[in-house]
Amino acid sequence: MTISTPPDQPLVEQLAALSGVCGDYDDWAGRPVSVPTKLKIPILQAMGFDLSDNDTTRAAIDHYQQQQWEHLVAPVNVVHQGQPFTIGMYVPENRLSNSFKGEFELESGRRRSISVKADALEVLDRQSFHDRELVKLSLKLPEDLPTGYHRLTLKNRNLEAISLIIVAPTACYEPESLQQGHKIWGSAIQLYTLRTDHDWGIGDFSSLKQLAEKLADQGAHIVGLNPIHSLYPADPLHASPYSPSSRNFINPLYLDVTAIPEFADSTDAQTLVNDSDFQRAITSVRRAEYVDYEQVAALKFKVLTLLYKEFQHNHIKTGSPRGKAFLNFCDIRGASLDRHATYEALYAYFKQLDIMNWGWPSWPDDYQMPDSEAVKTFSEQSRDAIDYYKYLQWLSEIQLADAQKSALDAGMQVGIYRDLAVGVDRGGADVWSNRTVYCLDASVGAPPDGVAPQGQNWGLPPFNPVTLKQQHYAPFIEMVRSNMSHCGALRIDHVMGLLRLWWCPKDKTADFGVYTYYPLNDLLGIIKLESQRRECLVFGEDLGTVPPEIEASLPPARCYSNEVVLFSCEGDRFLSPGEFKPMALTCISNHDIPTLKAWWNCIDLDLRHELDIYNAEKTKAEKQARHQDKMALIHTLIDINERPWGMNPDHISTLGYTRDVMEKLHYYLAKTTSRIVVLQLEDVLQIQSPVNIPGTSFEYPNWQRKLTETLESLFADESNQALFKNICNIRQA
Repeated sequence: MTISTPPDQPLVEQLAALSGVCGDYDDWAGRPVSVPTKLKIPILQAMGFDLSDNDTTRAAIDHYQQQQWEHLVAPVNVVHQGQPFTIGMYVPENRLSNSFKGEFELESGRRRSISVKADALEVLDRQSFHDRELVKLSLKLPEDLPTGYHRLTLKNRNLEAISLIIVAPTACYEPESLQQGHKIWGSAIQLYTLRTDHDWGIGDFSSLKQLAEKLADQGAHIVGLNPIHSLYPADPLHASPYSPSSRNFINPLYLDVTAIPEFADSTDAQTLVNDSDFQRAITSVRRAEYVDYEQVAALKFKVLTLLYKEFQHNHIKTGSPRGKAFLNFCDIRGASLDRHATYEALYAYFKQLDIMNWGWPSWPDDYQMPDSEAVKTFSEQSRDAIDYYKYLQWLSEIQLADAQKSALDAGMQVGIYRDLAVGVDRGGADVWSNRTVYCLDASVGAPPDGVAPQGQNWGLPPFNPVTLKQQHYAPFIEMVRSNMSHCGALRIDHVMGLLRLWWCPKDKTADFGVYTYYPLNDLLGIIKLESQRRECLVFGEDLGTVPPEIEASLPPARCYSNEVVLFSCEGDRFLSPGEFKPMALTCISNHDIPTLKAWWNCIDLDLRHELDIYNAEKTKAEKQARHQDKMALIHTLIDINERPWGMNPDHISTLGYTRDVMEKLHYYLAKTTSRIVVLQLEDVLQIQSPVNIPGTSFEYPNWQRKLTETLESLFADESNQALFKNICNIRQA
């Protein structure tokens, strides 16, 4: 919306303050920044406010304020055990002498009544709307309410309100061994990078199962994944795990086709797979250095289509126990699964008509809303196609659950940890399924800093905090539940997003952005509740600028931090092992950082120069800084008696990268006080090429590079076995 005459600054600032659009923050260097009022206007418009002139802005303010006061109690309230169970109650002044009858319908189905005398409650505030005086009171709920999702009904004559009361536990789930201070280790991997003797050109859930079992044999207790969210089956080249179509469902490209029971029953599928041309295609993608997503998808989905036909014939039509299990899964996931599968079928349909189709905004208008008549007609006529995509989700959950069970059966204390991306692709299934909860005229990013002076714009539409609360946090609850399934832990990417996200306005760079705030205590309460119910440990990726509210809230909630060794340089030393946070998941590097060998040899800096990300002057300066970091790291290793063999910091000729350097750095990692440490298999194999270069798309094959060895070969190597054994011994010491 274009504004010819912007509304007065005080009005914009008042509306911004009400809706959580913040004007002040500390930047990456700790310097205070004040955001100009004019930059808040497009963000407020993206949230749905009309700022055409002073009158519409005042109306938006009045409406927003009145909304907060028009309910007897807010439609959703979150309270935390260990804190007072109090919520706001909004009563007309002339009803203060009245008594209100209430009833709790607990999640268990049990009911209990309460009686509230308004004049006995503490007065918190007063407001007047259209000559109507309202009073905000402090309503104390029964302190013995169990954790869970309960419904409160409160009424007095013609006044009635229903509120979802979410009672959260004091903290997230934490395994007993970690509570007692035990220290464990494992590996964090990009699932698609795994190679085995039996893969189809991409790591799959059977590869994950094999990795977990082999790591457990070495004494490891955790194996971490990149996001395995659903991408686009009909567009396999859209491969970024951090730009998913849906965070509520799984990428079926990770299915091991031959492990599906229908494969053993399908003569057609076995004939196809055993065909010599098909086998040559499998061998070709298996041997490739990079994942060939198009060919992998073509091979897998060709077979999966046959398996679905076998499943329909043997199980759906006969009503077998397996068929009933699938139908039960569909019932449990309900409308959410149906919309997701409908989106997948529509996407495939329109992709066949136009190869440039990239998501629902490129579809005909009649198909852009999930409840339209056109979509209903399509659903009726395409039920088989929709059920096929439901079948893929069911299989994906089964195979992921099997991998987690195998990890625990092999002796792991935690097993698999999943990764929750910070957002979703604007053209994907989640946005199409519930567009109102997203702000499509804004995208998530990061403010300017020393590395990216213009900031970062990730192109992911944010949740609208106002609409999210209006929907009783249902989209957030479903997302958390989905990602805490079939795993022992969840890593929340950019956990600061629970408090605030940097919103970039449409068609603008990130330096035009503004921080927008979210209800941290409410969202954290939901995470704590779901974590305890699913016995799922929680990590928060808190790298970069961490606001004090996050630092104050996450540790008491037993939400583990995320530490990265290569980010811990302070002057002429890196942190000593004893200075790392105990309640943390710590690694040497991650998917956005070069591999250890590349970091040491400045391969990443040369690559950035080749891609014109850095000019020659910047590259030279970064290499000089890197040399100082390496010297600091060497001195730190010497301090802890882990000097790499033959290395003398005074003689540059001795500073070449060796396997011994890699091992000593991992012993440094193992000695940290962090309760969980994870290594990268890329570093064990001394790979130089990164899986991802932030800020690039087609310039570099992001999310495609595979490991250089199979899991069978990696774990058969005696030097690797010795490394794992030493790490295990250090962690147990």
